[in-house]
Amino acid sequence: MGFYITKRILSIIKMAKLSSSLVLNKYILNLFGVKDLEVLSSDLKDSSLEGYDENNVSHFHHALVARFYTNDHLPKELLLQYDQNIFSHTETISAKRDEPIKWKYFQYVALLFTEIYLDKYFTDRAALQSDLNSFLEVNNGKNDNDFKAISPFQLDSAVNDLNKLAYWNATGSGKTLLMHINILQYRYYLKIHNLEKGLNRIIVLTPNEGLSKQHLKEFAQSGMEAELFDKTGGTLFAGQKIEIIDIHKLEETSGNKTVAVEAFEGNNLVLVDEGHRGSGGTEWKVKRNRLCESGFSFEYSATFGQAVHALSGAKQKTLIDEYGKATLFDYSYRYFYNDGYGKDYQIL
Repeated sequence: MGFYITKRILSIIKMAKLSSSLVLNKYILNLFGVKDLEVLSSDLKDSSLEGYDENNVSHFHHALVARFYTNDHLPKELLLQYDQNIFSHTETISAKRDEPIKWKYFQYVALLFTEIYLDKYFTDRAALQSDLNSFLEVNNGKNDNDFKAISPFQLDSAVNDLNKLAYWNATGSGKTLLMHINILQYRYYLKIHNLEKGLNRIIVLTPNEGLSKQHLKEFAQSGMEAELFDKTGGTLFAGQKIEIIDIHKLEETSGNKTVAVEAFEGNNLVLVDEGHRGSGGTEWKVKRNRLCESGFSFEYSATFGQAVHALSGAKQKTLIDEYGKATLFDYSYRYFYNDGYGKDYQIL
């Protein structure tokens, strides 16, 4: 009896692990014919691969093509287009810097995964939904995948499981710069699909005023127009700049220093810093979900797993389902540590 109970407890613990439930992340990896980031990046970790050749093609691209040139899912011509997009966006945010940005392998792979996803999302969402559901059904229990807590991906007027991407990246791994490129990537795909005019506003949501001010400085370094939320400001409702808002300034009704959430509702691009905060179904999470109901969102956190595992029962299962579907890239602390970066290491 004791042995059975122990096995049952271990089974429940395993089912509750977010790290083994990352359907979207594993789906993208599977397009390369690999099961995890370690296998994909085995030839990418040499620092000599950081940067570009004389034709502005990244050395990472050459290394990937050398291994996966026969890949029917990701032909080398398509990978080259993605690489050129990343180069163009990187040049944009490097223009005002003393030194151009040079990506680490894991940052490049995160941006490449984003290119792949956004291309599929804007080209044919129904096909993407079908592919993800097929992968979910076939791969549960394979290659350490445990998708029992993941429901089928939905794509309709009531529920859209495809309009949210989460990045589970360790502290110090350069999430802010990824955010800047993600904005440019999203706008690029809007533009080539003639959807740019439908974008209402770009909102960066932070947990406190200090982080809001930090983001403002960093957007300036990247040459991207941004402003802090100011209810009395003349540009708040113009939708011309990236708007950085402390979540505490959003309420159900407007006040002296707050604005009603409904004032921002529409086709927004919402970027959530420290996405684990409020992830337990609190008012924080409800507000941010309303902001991007008919738009798209990117979330960034080092501790999605810890936030999920701090919960139990139905709440935990709900979040595993949500972030199992949304987590595009997993470079959580175990990868960061294994790559030799210390706790205080920071990629600027």
